[in-house]
Amino acid sequence: MNHKKINIYQGIATIIVTLLGSGVFIVPALSATYSGWFSLLLWFLMAILILPVAFVFGKLGKIYPNAGGSAYFVEKAFGKTFGKITSLLYLSIIPIGPPVVIITGAAYLAEAFNTTNLIPFIIFMSLIIFLLNLISFRISSNINIFITVTIVLLVSLFFIISLFQNFSISSHTLNFIKTMGIIFWCFVGIEAITHLSHEFKNENDFFKAILIAIFIVTFMYMAATFAVLVFGAYGDEYKNLSSFTFIASKILPFAKIIIGIIAFLICLMAVNLYIASLTRLATTFNINFKVALSIIVLTILGVSLLKVIFNFKIDLLIIYANGVFVLVYLLVSLSALKLLENKKTAFFAVLNMLFVIFIIGFDMVYAFGILIFLYIFLKYKSKFSI
Repeated sequence: MNHKKINIYQGIATIIVTLLGSGVFIVPALSATYSGWFSLLLWFLMAILILPVAFVFGKLGKIYPNAGGSAYFVEKAFGKTFGKITSLLYLSIIPIGPPVVIITGAAYLAEAFNTTNLIPFIIFMSLIIFLLNLISFRISSNINIFITVTIVLLVSLFFIISLFQNFSISSHTLNFIKTMGIIFWCFVGIEAITHLSHEFKNENDFFKAILIAIFIVTFMYMAATFAVLVFGAYGDEYKNLSSFTFIASKILPFAKIIIGIIAFLICLMAVNLYIASLTRLATTFNINFKVALSIIVLTILGVSLLKVIFNFKIDLLIIYANGVFVLVYLLVSLSALKLLENKKTAFFAVLNMLFVIFIIGFDMVYAFGILIFLYIFLKYKSKFSI
């Protein structure tokens, strides 16, 4: 009996749900801040760079279907030590990835209530996340689809309205490296498609779905960036963290309250899924669920509060997190070079990830520091094995 049920349209929708999340509320504004109108081209360039990686994940997922995903592929290619390193690299995201979503959600909710004090909203959001995970609340696929449709409609509305505004394409200081490093954040999560590849009725439909979905997502991010540029909803930390409410306030005064609440709820659901996944991963290392959840939430809360108190830029967290993800994607791409018969796509995936590492540059220090520490720890400190 053939259990393959996903058609190309369902596949496209699922990939869009995976990639079009909370990043749309902050990254377009950050990209506009660093590269102005040229950032529109950089979104398209990043889509091209990520395609071979997406194909590699899909191919590996089809040949080696396993819940371990990235870690399993790396283990198959390079052994258990590197497999475990890959799993632990994901856990190293805890203090730098989820805080970005928490801070973004808190900023939008604070803007809805006309205040710049994010601390109460960060604490409130962290408490909700803890309770939702404590009762094992899971967001249904229907809610995920609703979230995606909401974002698409919102971005489309802003884009259409921006087309009828008076604007000029002015020159802007171009920070190509910084912009590309930040944009990568919106394509993080591409590894989730691993579990889809063997579910398609037609293998060619899977690769078509990736291609179409990634370019739809890219267009949505470009549309959001265009609206941000037209309305000038970027340039400093305050505008970047609440760019959509800034645009909404230019359209209808009361609209920013609605947008603020919608953005907060979407960020809440996104980070809830994030933390649920990280907590499950932590429990595979024989850590009690409640202990793991408490440590993760407290760590995220602590970093989020430090960001507000010391006022360092949120893009620092984004780029550090991107460093970890690109390192994982590089390990998987290198694994594909060893495991796949047709190595052409894997070769381009490796080259592209090396290029992104070059772009991120010194900000890869966190990712490489974690990688080196984990390798030494697991290789030479076996008596403390996890």
